[in-house]
Amino acid sequence: MPFKLGHMHRKVLKFWGAAAAFCLVIIAISLISRTGKTSSASEPQNTVEVENEYEISKDTLALQLGTAIRANEFPARYTMEIEGEKQPVQVDYTLHEPTQAAMQKLMNQYQPDYGAFVAMDAKTGRILSMVSYSREHSGLDNLALRATFPAASIFKVVTASAAIDMQKAAPDTIVPFNGANHTLYKKNVESTQVTRWTRKMTMKEAFGRSVNVFFGKLGLFYVGPQNLLMYAERFLFNHPIRADVPVQTGYAKISPDDPWSVVTAASGFTRDNTMSPLHGALIAAAVANDGVMMEPYVVNKLTSAEGEALYEGHPRQASVVVEPQSAEELRKLFKQTVVSGTSRKSFRQIVRGPKYDEVEFGGKTGSLTGADPQGKCDWFVGYARYRDQRIAVAALTVNEKKWRVKSSMLANLYFQRYLKEIKMEEHVASNSR
Repeated sequence: MPFKLGHMHRKVLKFWGAAAAFCLVIIAISLISRTGKTSSASEPQNTVEVENEYEISKDTLALQLGTAIRANEFPARYTMEIEGEKQPVQVDYTLHEPTQAAMQKLMNQYQPDYGAFVAMDAKTGRILSMVSYSREHSGLDNLALRATFPAASIFKVVTASAAIDMQKAAPDTIVPFNGANHTLYKKNVESTQVTRWTRKMTMKEAFGRSVNVFFGKLGLFYVGPQNLLMYAERFLFNHPIRADVPVQTGYAKISPDDPWSVVTAASGFTRDNTMSPLHGALIAAAVANDGVMMEPYVVNKLTSAEGEALYEGHPRQASVVVEPQSAEELRKLFKQTVVSGTSRKSFRQIVRGPKYDEVEFGGKTGSLTGADPQGKCDWFVGYARYRDQRIAVAALTVNEKKWRVKSSMLANLYFQRYLKEIKMEEHVASNSR
């Protein structure tokens, strides 16, 4: 009969494990005090994950509970294998129920061919909303977790991050170029000749209008292939996203030997860069959270049938993407999108109205035809910063023929509803004092 630790043995081992971890922390602090070195964006450090008595990890949850979540279900009761035995558990999710229900209702109302929406607390990684929708195709897995969608111009965030963080360019840097905003031709990228048709634009303006030639030039001549790939990987392209849900890996294909692959990747004018809506929310969250990307999680707590705590979700750092000052500069670009750029119509009322004076909004749009599922992908990733709140979102709609709703409008409606809920909670709290 295999040996199995009893409850008391686990407590003792847990105590000594915590003591050992404490000693390691003291040693690390001592080393830092001697060397004077701390972590930076070029040396991302992960925080220590809080262990639990039953050795349930995010990977365990993604494997077992993920089966239900992949099927667009969030069961309150579930049967999991714990320490070799199947046990019924009670699942408490991080989802903000009023806005979760509101976003599902909006999808049902507008009926895009396909749609997905993710909202998260950028400071902790807590998933506040996760909605997947298909108008005619039943039985599809959770679209919010699928990385089969072209990242499109959302990848311009990576290019801008690399240029700003490496001090190769700033929001007010002017780059001359020829060509229209949303086309991309080799002759326009490679040419440095200034003609009467040459346009001059700042990076902030080009980001807001999503100008492909500008960012193709920025990636090729300012950032370069190795640096572009390095920052893509900081944003977790080409790397698994550690989460308690089974999210697919997004990819960025950049070849140092192929300058055109650098241009198309940097501008987002390629199907080779792919990501999931959850990944999109993480990208916006890193910008909102001063350059720090947190691991996403949707399980707040697991308890046994007897009420014993089995697992509790905790914030954990995933990556340091850029320095805080660089993130502040990036937010100038994001603000340009909603004030005078590609999503200005959707955000006109809330960015200019006195009702949201205390809120900082920012975003990035993107659009490109994808093949899985087939249709024109319309992206919006962005954030709202209100007092100590940092809320990041990603909205995606895929339209085969007819456009029914813009993703930027879905994000706008979510922000309005969420901020309304927050302000109501603040009002109740202030009156109860």
